[in-house]
Amino acid sequence: MIKMEDLRKLMEDAGYGGVKTYIQSGNVVFEASERSKEKIATAIEKLIERQYGFEVTVFVIDKQHLEKAIENNPYAEGKAPEDAGTKKIYVTFLSEAPSSEAMEKLRQAPIGDDLIALHEDIMYFKLAMGAADSKLSNNLIESKLKVKATTRNWNTTLKLLELSS
Repeated sequence: MIKMEDLRKLMEDAGYGGVKTYIQSGNVVFEASERSKEKIATAIEKLIERQYGFEVTVFVIDKQHLEKAIENNPYAEGKAPEDAGTKKIYVTFLSEAPSSEAMEKLRQAPIGDDLIALHEDIMYFKLAMGAADSKLSNNLIESKLKVKATTRNWNTTLKLLELSS
């Protein structure tokens, strides 16, 4: 576990600007002179490995990608946290768009009444019950889709966009 204040300082010391962290889940909003998301992700992965001694997969999601994720969410009734009306909506950012065959494997997994939808490299799901009762997890998503994934609840996704503005 990395304390967000420590991560913020580590990234500032590495030259990233406007670094802001959000809740204890690895959400960091920052500015970088490098434009390649892949190069930024690799640099941050190496930074974390050097500082903390373990490997992590880093997703770099720019403001436009967040906006696209919010605009295309088929389960969101509104675009503001107070309009979302539920804590059962999630956004999963994928390392790449999965194949249709892989997506079909996920649909055939025992996910109960949870709903899933895919838009390019972003998957959305709406849970029938709460997160504790759902079989949808990053491990299941990654194993069925054969891609890396990181998931945020709807309100966190909206807050990250707000912080990036």
